[in-house]
Amino acid sequence: MAIDELMSRVDGKVSPEAAVNIKAWLTEPKYAMYADAVQQMILDEQWKELEDAFFKVVEFGTGGRRGTTGVGSNRINKVTIGESAQALCRYVAGVNDQAADQGIVIAYDTRLSSEELSQYTATVCAANGFKVYLFEGFRATPELSFAVRHLGAAAGIVISASHNPPADNGFKAYWSDGGQLVAPHDRGVLDEAANITTIATMDYQEALRLGRIQLIGEAVDAAYYRAVTTEALGQDRDLKIIYSPLHGAGQTSVLPALRHAGFINISTVTPQMVPDGHFPTVPGGKANPEESGANQMAVEQMLAEGADITITNDPDADRIGAMVNQRGKAIQLNGNQSAALAADFALQRLQSAGELSSKHYLAKTIVTTELLAAVAQAYGATLYTNMLVGFKFISDLIRRKEGTDEVFVLGGEESYGLLKGTYARDKDGAAGALMLAEYAAQLKSEGKTLYDRLLELFDEHGIYYETLANVQLPGADGFKRMQTIMARLRNNPPTSLAGYDVSAVSDYTTLTRRDITTGGEVEIDCLAGNVLVFELGDSRRRVTVRPSGTEPKLKLYVQWFAERDKELGTVDEQYITVIDDVTALTKRIEQEILDE
Repeated sequence: MAIDELMSRVDGKVSPEAAVNIKAWLTEPKYAMYADAVQQMILDEQWKELEDAFFKVVEFGTGGRRGTTGVGSNRINKVTIGESAQALCRYVAGVNDQAADQGIVIAYDTRLSSEELSQYTATVCAANGFKVYLFEGFRATPELSFAVRHLGAAAGIVISASHNPPADNGFKAYWSDGGQLVAPHDRGVLDEAANITTIATMDYQEALRLGRIQLIGEAVDAAYYRAVTTEALGQDRDLKIIYSPLHGAGQTSVLPALRHAGFINISTVTPQMVPDGHFPTVPGGKANPEESGANQMAVEQMLAEGADITITNDPDADRIGAMVNQRGKAIQLNGNQSAALAADFALQRLQSAGELSSKHYLAKTIVTTELLAAVAQAYGATLYTNMLVGFKFISDLIRRKEGTDEVFVLGGEESYGLLKGTYARDKDGAAGALMLAEYAAQLKSEGKTLYDRLLELFDEHGIYYETLANVQLPGADGFKRMQTIMARLRNNPPTSLAGYDVSAVSDYTTLTRRDITTGGEVEIDCLAGNVLVFELGDSRRRVTVRPSGTEPKLKLYVQWFAERDKELGTVDEQYITVIDDVTALTKRIEQEILDE
């Protein structure tokens, strides 16, 4: 059917933005492989599907390009993946004339389309003149970060959608330091992608035969395990661990790293050791340690076997979930609590060895617990906290501190991400697992658990509790609503939330913090981003609102602090009361923010 006739059918049925992208996919050579599929969608009058698939071009967010697989500019497919890979090659080659020979490393997780898309990505990079190192099987994202550094490559790529639903996949790009792209490189790659009219590719088997693609595996694995276990701090290993990769890549990173570090009493959740992108044993296919349901099978095994802790990972194993057997009751540590405990352990060991100074530093994002600040201050260490959401900003800080006399100890973020040491430049479930296992084993020798130590930290520093409300806003309508909400909050910020007066508003698009009481404004030392922060009488009591950079949802981060008050009972009792109060508070805040 003629293009004009097809577009006349589309006219008025989708947004002008979608219509422009649809026409491009019907006419431009880059999209030829999908032209018939787009035409069929038009003939079948799939207007809602066409709008959602074409209303925008899938963008680079906090974790690269990520979304639902399928046909369209707002989908993950061979075009959006291929143009990303080619754009990365072109940009890297433009700033580094040795880049093609240094090569590019590619890894992939256990998702349904990951192996196919990784091989396609490899052929694109090879056709663009790059030496390609491709992992022979699925691997964890942090091992890719390590491999880029280990092999001296110019860049790296991971095909993964992290913890997203089974239908999703994505593209993460890494620079030569092993960190995800940050400014100006992220913008540079996007600009290159916008100018690509055809995607170069070559036959996969031919590229292997010619040596343009080199398969890697065991040798890099062994070096990675050595790097992770070098970060060990303690000697205690008397600990029984239940481990599950939730059908993902953690079985190639976290599990062997723990074993190499000397933790031999590990029981795996057998059904979840099967690599499967459907995540069949995980409720709703949500293979995310943040979701308590995802950890349920492992928790049940922990209690049945009388194990001490449970460790789980998301599909690409950069996130870590930790559950504690608290004398027969399972308690899930959230990402903030794991980070605070890991920091406490690392700083304690450095202090005991007489090595700790203010030159040792930790790093966190703006939505990560302020308990880290209290812990760092107590030990006399330095904390950097002026970073947007996304571990790539912590990684960039590490890069900028290279060559100084400062020493990186640990980075943590609320979304279950930890890194100790500089062998990689992304959060690593293996490093997090090792720290928490070591601390749990040490505490066990003292007759305590990780949760016991958390309560001690609350007793020492006050009670910190954080929670996250995810408001799902899928599709084109959801995207528009998200923009409307952010514009309203920015232009007419609330004067109160859930009965608490808003004392200050920070807008990270303008990088200004305005004190409501005095009217005074100060500059925020941070990169700009689409983030709003509302303080409720105390900088440790705040609500942060931001659209997700990788999923169709609005995120509301509620961070809370309460002074320790012994009149309110034991620290455990007061903590439970704070949880109940913040849970109710969060529901009210969500309702008020969404009330249009």
